[in-house]
Amino acid sequence: MAHASGRLGHFLPYLLGRQLRAVFWPAGAGSQATVGLLGLLSVIYGLVLGYLLRHHDNLPTGTLPKLLAAINGVLFATALLADFLPSYRAVRRPLPEPLPVSARLNATTAFVLDVVSVRRGLLLLFLLAALVASPEYWQPLGLSLLVWLSATALSFNLRLLLSVGRWRHPLFWLNLLCLSAAVFWLSREFELMAGPWTGWVRVVAVAGPLLLWAAALWLVAPWFSARYMPEPNYAPGTNGRWLARLSPEWKLYLRKVWPALAMGLVFKVLMLVASGLLVLKGNEGFMKSLFYFAFMPVISFTYVNNNLFGYRWAATADELQRLGLTARLLRLYLRLVLPVVAIECLLSAAILLGLFPPDRWHLLGLLPLSALPLLALGLWGSLLKAKPIHKMIDFSTMRNNASTLINFLSIAVAAALYLMPWWWARMALALVVTLTAIVPVRRMLGNHGPTRRQLWQALMKV
Repeated sequence: MAHASGRLGHFLPYLLGRQLRAVFWPAGAGSQATVGLLGLLSVIYGLVLGYLLRHHDNLPTGTLPKLLAAINGVLFATALLADFLPSYRAVRRPLPEPLPVSARLNATTAFVLDVVSVRRGLLLLFLLAALVASPEYWQPLGLSLLVWLSATALSFNLRLLLSVGRWRHPLFWLNLLCLSAAVFWLSREFELMAGPWTGWVRVVAVAGPLLLWAAALWLVAPWFSARYMPEPNYAPGTNGRWLARLSPEWKLYLRKVWPALAMGLVFKVLMLVASGLLVLKGNEGFMKSLFYFAFMPVISFTYVNNNLFGYRWAATADELQRLGLTARLLRLYLRLVLPVVAIECLLSAAILLGLFPPDRWHLLGLLPLSALPLLALGLWGSLLKAKPIHKMIDFSTMRNNASTLINFLSIAVAAALYLMPWWWARMALALVVTLTAIVPVRRMLGNHGPTRRQLWQALMKV
């Protein structure tokens, strides 16, 4: 309903409700079960934190401040990077241009909807559970809530300025200044080093992004319109000479997935280098929680190869129509996926040998050990959980371009292989998961009718 003031009434509750349902109650039983399990784990972790806060006298001296500093660091990094990694999510107009809604109100609505994401929701649930378990510690937990909100505002500010092409605006550099202040403050807090400027740096780190968000709505939001934000053009560009030398299947594969693979490699390098620096500084606990995801060849599967047939859906559907489910598809899967896995493993090995101390080099054995079960899970996802990708990859939806269940299983298997203390247990788990690939392989070699029809129907979905 349009009002005389030029604003569209009652659209925000509708959009917010639709966003909440899409994020926290997605379609599909597997996705709903995954979100529910993650929410339950967040509540459990929050209650455990509340218990530790209420019984902090039993902890060693200096543990509680380090624990709170580490939690603030994880909150800030996760809330900030939720829209940058594993895929960049640009700020989009939630309402189309012809509707009578001002650019400033459109930007405000975009921020409200931007807060709603799985990672930010799980972090908020974790903090609220901790606050319920230990209400007397409302001051440090309240600061953690402000850190969460500040990182969210900082992420939105940077992406809004980039989306409207105003990266040279003074607000962009002020946001980077607040980011530097946050990194400095959180590192000093973790090391229990309180200087004379620590309080002011904390104010800049926490309150600065919130004030800059209000300033951005006043100064930058008028550019939040179609005139300054043209729709992305996905027209294919000129291919390099190296692409012309590749086989047809590799040309098709790289044309569709090179943005996702490039983003995955950048993420891998950044995480491995950061983990290596943390190990050199003696912060091994934080490294242990993040290292496995970047070290083992998980990223290319969660981005692309868990849905290989969905990315090349037209060619796969043509193959099914002409020849059926044959060994050609299995050989195609191996020809495309094995080189990507090999590149990931070689990159991880090079960074491990170059940055990490020799006592970590025994982890090299995890690379081939994890490749086999991940290949098996990728085959399961590509064959039985295929999702057709009709458009060029959009970084705002790249995380949904493969089966959530298969992605979760891939991450869980990689984490189990890394965290298990016994090599015999690791080898047993890898063998069991790898042997499950016998089922899809037999179905492909035998042109299994129900599986062929299931894959065809999945690929033909609009």
